Amino acid sequence: MKTKDLEEAAVTLSRPFTLIEGCDMKNPVLREIMDEDMKGMDTPLKLMKRYADILNKETSYGDIDKKLDALFLYGKVIESLDGYYHGITISLKTGIDSHDILTEIGSRLIGNKIDPLQIFYGRLLSKSSPWAGKNFKELNKKKLSEMTDGFEKGEKTTYLGINSFRKNNKDFVNNLSGYALSAIMDMEGVPGPEMEQRSWIYAKGGLFIAKRQRSVDPEHPEKEVIALNYRWKNLSNRFPNSLLIDEIVQIAEGLYLGKLFYATALKHIAADYDPGISLQDYKYRNFGYFLLMDDTWLHEKNMLFPELAYKMADNLPKKFSEFHFVSSPECKPKRPDAEKGKTILHFLQGLSKGVEEGTESEERYFNEMHKLFMCGQRTDGIQGFLHGGVVAFKSSGFLEKFDKNILNELWPAVRPFSPWTGKTFTSTSLEGIRKYIGDDADYYKGKEPVIVGTNTYRKELDLSLPATAFIENLDKIGMVVEYPDEKEKEEGIYVKSFYFIACNNKSVNPACNGKEALQFNYRWPKFHTMPPDNLCIDELVCIADGLYLGQLLYSTEPKIEYSPENDPSIYKYENFGYFMLMDDEWYAIKEFIRFDTEK
Repeated sequence: MKTKDLEEAAVTLSRPFTLIEGCDMKNPVLREIMDEDMKGMDTPLKLMKRYADILNKETSYGDIDKKLDALFLYGKVIESLDGYYHGITISLKTGIDSHDILTEIGSRLIGNKIDPLQIFYGRLLSKSSPWAGKNFKELNKKKLSEMTDGFEKGEKTTYLGINSFRKNNKDFVNNLSGYALSAIMDMEGVPGPEMEQRSWIYAKGGLFIAKRQRSVDPEHPEKEVIALNYRWKNLSNRFPNSLLIDEIVQIAEGLYLGKLFYATALKHIAADYDPGISLQDYKYRNFGYFLLMDDTWLHEKNMLFPELAYKMADNLPKKFSEFHFVSSPECKPKRPDAEKGKTILHFLQGLSKGVEEGTESEERYFNEMHKLFMCGQRTDGIQGFLHGGVVAFKSSGFLEKFDKNILNELWPAVRPFSPWTGKTFTSTSLEGIRKYIGDDADYYKGKEPVIVGTNTYRKELDLSLPATAFIENLDKIGMVVEYPDEKEKEEGIYVKSFYFIACNNKSVNPACNGKEALQFNYRWPKFHTMPPDNLCIDELVCIADGLYLGQLLYSTEPKIEYSPENDPSIYKYENFGYFMLMDDEWYAIKEFIRFDTEK
C-alpha cells in the first residue's frame, strides 16, 4: 500500500493490511474501518474476530456487510496458494437482500432485518463448525483439461483444492453438522496426517478448481480474485455445493478474506454447470464470508477462536507417540496412548504441570525430565528454523536460597512479554564461524560439523513489543543482531540475536556423566552476549521425530573468565530448566494443547 493515509492508519499494526495500491482511502466505509473499528487492535485478524462476534449475536449484517465488502474490494490478488490454509467462517447469510424474488418473500415472512441463516450459524454453529480449512495443490494442464472436459487450457496457474474438517467427539453439534456435510459432499476419512493435511483433520471433501479470474459478483464484475469453483461436473459435488464458487483476496500477509457465491437462478439449478452461460444468467449471490490463513497466524487464531482450536485426531501416527532413544535397558519409557490422541507433548506437558504444583513434588518431575534427556539421541544434521517452548524452569545456584521455584512461578506472568519464538541452525565451516568469534574458531578444528545458531523473535503490537525493540538495539553493545531472509520471514521471524556456536560435545552438566549432546555455546567473548546468557551453555537431544529436549545450563562461577581450554567443572554448571524445539507439525500440536502458550 502506497497510499499515504493508509500507511498512517496501519503504522501501529504489528501485521498491517496489504490492500491494493491506490485504494480509495476517502471511501467513508474504509475510513471508518481504519479510524474507528481498528481502535485498540494491532492485526486485521482481531478486527475479523470483532466482526464475527457482533454478527454471531445479531440478526442481520447491518453495516458490517458493507465493511467486509469494502475490504474484499480493496484486497490483493495473490499469485500462489500452494499448501494448507487454516479456515474460519465469519458468518453465513441467505442472500435474500439481493435477490428480487426472495427479498419480497423474506421481508413478509421474517422481516427486513432478520437473516435466518445468520441466526442459525451464529447461535448454533459458530463455536462448533467442523470446517477446518483448505488445501491447494497445483494442477497440471492435462489433468485440468480432463476435469473440465477440455474447457480450461491452463493458461493461468490453476490449483486443485479440497476442504478439511475437524471432529470434536464431545461436541454434539460438531458431530451432527459433520454428518450433515457428508450428505452433500463426498467426505473421505483421513487415516493419518500427511504434511499437507496435518494431524487434526478428521475428514476431507468438497473438491474445487482454483485460479485467478474476474469476480462473479454482479456488483463488482471487474474485481480480480482467486475463484474456487466447485461447479465442474467431474468434481462430483452435490447440491448445493454444485452451485458454489468461493472467492478470496489477500488482506494481510498470509491472511485471506473469502466470499461464498451461490448461483440462484432457478432455471439452472438442476442442470449441470455450463461455463458458457453468462454470469448474469446464473445470478450469483453472496451467502457469507470466511477467512483463510497460513501457519504464521495459527497462534493468534487459537487465541482469538479457542472454541475452534483443533482437537487431536484419533489413531495418530507413530511420529507423535514413538520416542527416539539410545539403546539402553534404562531407556524403555511407557509409550503415550496414541489411540486416545495422546502424544509425547502431552507427556511433557504433564511433567510441566507437575512442576507447577509446587516444590514438594517438583523434584520427581525434574527427575523424569533428566531421564528423558539422558535417553535422548544425539542430534546430527539439524538445520533451519525450529519452534521453541519452555517445559519448566528450575531453581538452581543462588536461586536455591528461595523457598519457591521463583523462575517457574514467574514465567506465566512473564510469557506475554516474551517475543522468543525458537532457534535457527545453519551448518557452516570454520571460516564461517570465524567472522563471529575470530580466532576462537580454531577451537572447533576436528569438531566439525559446526553450526551457527541464533534465537529468533517476533514483533507484534502487544506486551512483547518493548522486549523486541530492546533486542533490536543490542548491536549497540556489540551483540550480533541480524534480520531474517525471505524464507525465515515466512516463519514469523522478525529479528535474530543471542547467537551461539553448536557442535556435538560431552555434556558440561556433572549429572549427565559425559553424555553426548548438541551443545550451544553462548560464552565466546566476541559474541558480547549480555548477562546472564554469557554464562550459558544449552544442550539438546532428540526424543522423537522432529521433537527435541534441551537443558539450560549456567555457570555458577561468574567471576572465572571463560576459556574452552579450562576443565568445565571449574565453572560449576547447573541445570536451570528444560526447553523444547520442534518442527511445524509438533508446533501445531503444542498450540492445540495450549502448552507454554498464553491462556
